[in-house]
Amino acid sequence: MLMKMFAFEWRYLTRQPSFYVTSGIFFLLAFFATVSENIQIGGGGNVLYNGPFAIAQTLLILGLFAMFLVVNFVASTATRNESSKMSELLYSKPINPLSYQLGRFLGSFAVVATVFAFVPLAIFLGCALGGAVGWVDAERLGDTNLSYYFTAYFYLSLPTLFVLSCFFYAVAIKFRSMMAVYLSAVGLFILYSISGQFLNEPEYRTMAALLDPFGVNTFGEITRYWTMFDKNNSPIEFTGMLLENRLLWLTVGVVIMVIFGGFRSNVRLIANKAKKISKKATKIAKQEALLLKDQIPALLNNNVKTKSNGIETLAHMKLRVGFEIKQVVFSAPFLVLSVLTIFMLVAPLIDPTGMYGTPNWPLTQNMVSLIAGSTGLLMMIVLAYYSAEIVWRERNSGMGDIVDSMPVNNITFWLSKLIAISLVLSLLYIFGVAVTIINQVLQGYPHLELSQYIIRLGYVNLFPMILTAILAFFLQVISPNKYVGMMLFVLYIISTITLSNFGFSHNMYQFSSAPSVLYSDINGYGTFLGTQHWYMLYWSGLAIVLSALTYALWHRGPIQSLKSRLSLLGYYLAKPGKLAVVTGLLIFIGAGSVIHYNTRVVNEYIIADDREDSMAAYEHKYVQHLNDELPTITKVFSTIDIYPKERRIEAVSDITVVNNSEQEITRFLVSKPRFTAKWSVDIAGGKVGELDEEFDTAWFNFDKPLQPGESREGQLTVTREHKGFTDGGNDFSLLHNGTFIDNFTLFPNFGYNQSWQLSDRHKRRQHDLEPLKRANKLEDKAFYNESFFGKGVGFIDFEAVISTDKDQFAIAPGYIQSEIVEGDRRIFHYKMDSPMVNFYSIMSAELMSKKEVYKGISIEVYYDEKHDMNVDRMIESVRDSIDYFSENFGPYQHKQLRIIEFPGYRSFAQSFANTVPYSEKIGFISDLRDGDHIDPAYYVTAHEVAHQWWGHQVGAANVQGSAIISESLSQYSALMVMEKKYGKDKIRKFLKYELDSYLRGRSVEAIEEMPLLRSENQSYIHYRKGSVVMMSLKDKLGEQRMNSALKSFLQAYKYQSTPYPTTLDLMGYLNTDTNENEKSFISNVFEYISLYDLKTTNAVVNAVEGSVDEFDVTLTIEASLIRADGQGKETTLDFVDNIDIGVFSEDPENLSAEDFVLYLQKHEIKSGTNEITVRVKGDPKFVGVDPFVKLIDRDSADNLFKL
Repeated sequence: MLMKMFAFEWRYLTRQPSFYVTSGIFFLLAFFATVSENIQIGGGGNVLYNGPFAIAQTLLILGLFAMFLVVNFVASTATRNESSKMSELLYSKPINPLSYQLGRFLGSFAVVATVFAFVPLAIFLGCALGGAVGWVDAERLGDTNLSYYFTAYFYLSLPTLFVLSCFFYAVAIKFRSMMAVYLSAVGLFILYSISGQFLNEPEYRTMAALLDPFGVNTFGEITRYWTMFDKNNSPIEFTGMLLENRLLWLTVGVVIMVIFGGFRSNVRLIANKAKKISKKATKIAKQEALLLKDQIPALLNNNVKTKSNGIETLAHMKLRVGFEIKQVVFSAPFLVLSVLTIFMLVAPLIDPTGMYGTPNWPLTQNMVSLIAGSTGLLMMIVLAYYSAEIVWRERNSGMGDIVDSMPVNNITFWLSKLIAISLVLSLLYIFGVAVTIINQVLQGYPHLELSQYIIRLGYVNLFPMILTAILAFFLQVISPNKYVGMMLFVLYIISTITLSNFGFSHNMYQFSSAPSVLYSDINGYGTFLGTQHWYMLYWSGLAIVLSALTYALWHRGPIQSLKSRLSLLGYYLAKPGKLAVVTGLLIFIGAGSVIHYNTRVVNEYIIADDREDSMAAYEHKYVQHLNDELPTITKVFSTIDIYPKERRIEAVSDITVVNNSEQEITRFLVSKPRFTAKWSVDIAGGKVGELDEEFDTAWFNFDKPLQPGESREGQLTVTREHKGFTDGGNDFSLLHNGTFIDNFTLFPNFGYNQSWQLSDRHKRRQHDLEPLKRANKLEDKAFYNESFFGKGVGFIDFEAVISTDKDQFAIAPGYIQSEIVEGDRRIFHYKMDSPMVNFYSIMSAELMSKKEVYKGISIEVYYDEKHDMNVDRMIESVRDSIDYFSENFGPYQHKQLRIIEFPGYRSFAQSFANTVPYSEKIGFISDLRDGDHIDPAYYVTAHEVAHQWWGHQVGAANVQGSAIISESLSQYSALMVMEKKYGKDKIRKFLKYELDSYLRGRSVEAIEEMPLLRSENQSYIHYRKGSVVMMSLKDKLGEQRMNSALKSFLQAYKYQSTPYPTTLDLMGYLNTDTNENEKSFISNVFEYISLYDLKTTNAVVNAVEGSVDEFDVTLTIEASLIRADGQGKETTLDFVDNIDIGVFSEDPENLSAEDFVLYLQKHEIKSGTNEITVRVKGDPKFVGVDPFVKLIDRDSADNLFKL
């Protein structure tokens, strides 16, 4: 019986069209993902397409969508008897339930496994064929190793498919309904997506990896810190966490099938339960009986005194809308969707994450984004499902001909169904709003801002969904059945994802879409809402046309082909329908013309491929001028008029330039700023040549060359303004409220524009470009007189006069000399009293402010009135930072420091001379009420204040490692301020985040990881690794010696530009007065990519005899030192070093714990196994090696051991 059922299911399912369709879909999806540059799933960066990581990643991601493949075959097998009405006949036979059900299950599972096997086959053929014909870059392919395909399929995919098959087969057997299976599939998919966010924090990763039925988190945890070399060469091993996960879920799958798979009892018919008759049903039955007994016989006497009033569309509409709403809203699927919506929001609200794991206050703007982001996928599933079910309900129930024969207009059917589905979407959003508002109230956030929910959810998100529902209805109406309609709608969804890859990225090609409507508490909706109006009008016009066509093509009566209905289209449209089509087309064309004019005529729109070609052409034409000598600006007096409401800036900057090179300058490149209609560069003895409009670049030619050491006066003039609106590519620097722009963005730039270069090495090779040189060699002294900002940028004397609207303030670096009001303009005069880097900001906004004077220094914070939560903490951080930095590195060079909040379209803080622009997205909105969290507001402020020393007092030469001097030293300085504030024991959690970010960063390195000494503007190195390395140096040298070396370094190079310092100089100062062991350690962390692998494998606690509260703790520690090359290839070295051993009464990551350190001393640790015994007083709960993350450890999670 078992083999017969297996063979039957295999034979039956492999002959179905769906077998070939699904096999083709999975094959083509994987194939094109392999050979296409525009669609990538498993590859990217330097990962080989046929390497073990890329193959496994592709199979895992497609495995998420395989659940619908399982539903199609396995669940349909389980319900086929009921859906085909054959259950009564089959179940009358003496069938062995185990053989029968198991045979059916294994047969359908074998088909699922066969279909999904086309994925690795497609990857293999894509690599082989793509490499042969040139579709795939040869450097993206390694040697073919068939074991990579087999291990990924059998270790990752097949167990997942088995578990899913068990689950959906059991659901189908239990409920005998494909509806229940579909809902469980949607629920599983959405809940899995939510759980991924919920369990993404470091403390949950191991649990998430073990409990993931798809294996995505498991594989992600195993490969979290894999380097490029590992990803391309390390086979997947069926051991450790992967083995545990697979065995766990295989066991779960078997248990599900044993309990719910129908093996234990004979197959049987579904019992129809007798329902208790309600009072209402009894009353209706009595009325029907009275009708049959008295009223109908009276009517048969032909005493009819009424006549028809014709078709009453309004009355029919009212009844039909009520009916559709009852059918849709008061149904089990809607109840499930409602619960899912609420759960999708509850999970991230219970455990919200922000910077360094610290939650943010529940601002309304964030709550709206959370609702829209969390429910986006669900809404599209709702549209796909309900558009099919609602349109085809009558026909699927067998009542279609009867209902269609009624004297009811088509518009009644169409509009009532559209209202019903719109209500479903609206109610799901309303449930989301209710959840988030309750959360805001419970969290104590007072600014609920209901208008945001209405406008951003109701208009910006819901209205386009309703337009999409109209499209979905149209696709259903022109389809022969609901499944074809659903397929067409899915193809539409796919097109919205893929069209942009083929040049159709403009929102005029994406139905119901528009440029993002961004919101800021500071700038409100800005100009984004006005753009939305035009796009919604544009798509509404097309929606009117589709609505009229849907009305005219609506199925009525016996089944008619689309061709026959199209032949009667004009008849059914009639004059009102034709008028609607014409009106819709006029609106569509008219609004489209306005959009086209604004986005392509008044403003520029460039697709990604054209931009890539332009960047390559620019480099080919001008790269030979990369190192041309440039005039250096030494003095600036800027007059800047800001017109926020008009989004216009008129600026004139009087400058003094000098030739600091040793050769004369005859000409140099000048780049025109973006969004600038009028601009000029005037320097005595020269003029700008003809503009190369393709690249917005021109030559400035000197009539008389600028000689070495010669100075000349000049002037930069720009008018930056915005007209109309754009389709993306927004200018976030010039706004109605919250303008923040720097001089490099506002004024013309001198020299070759390195930012206008392709960085992807594969694309560079396609355009015949040389490999990108990210930084000049550290030893190349030719660049020692250049700042890391680039050639021609040094220290300047600065002065500025800035005007803005009367109700706003304007800020630039320097001290205010005057503030006057003339008419509707407010004018500020600033002047700096000491040299500053030629990198300055101009800001204009209407904000609240808080000011205080501390030790003669004016501390000012400008903030939005709703973001006052952490202002005091920022001021405290400024005070503490100035104290620590002044004491240890030298005096603060200014008499004030200002923090100015700017709109959260950009998420960063940036330090200019005595001025720190600070995004509303970070720091200001962090919820610091829980002491267990890191304080981002305090930390980020300290980091930016540190730049007043590292970056503004001392710069760096334009060579490798320049960011170490500005960023790594600022990281160290900020961490020391935090350590003084919170204590040494509280820094572990921060350093663990930093170390994790570094290790993940190196795993996606695009070109080559560099040692710290030679970092090439790689943020994961100079920020993340820099934090850990500098704190490890402090631990090794001691705070006093460390700070003394840094102070000496700063004093030696303060305001110096001939030459600027390098990391070689920094390392020289750090090596001062150090022994050989310390010199070796400094060399190891600076000059090499070195990683420790320390692991506490076991710990034994024994009470000390004769003592009440003393314990001997014996730790077993495995240790090794690894050195890697730029691609991540590792070599193990022998080492001996003194490393911290700690014993604790509480978890060291618990920031609220007090006096939890029972023991912390350095012990000699060498390569291999180490056994160390320490005696402590107190009850030990945690022990570990390097517990406070002072070393670069490849996996710090296993350093601690919980007793």
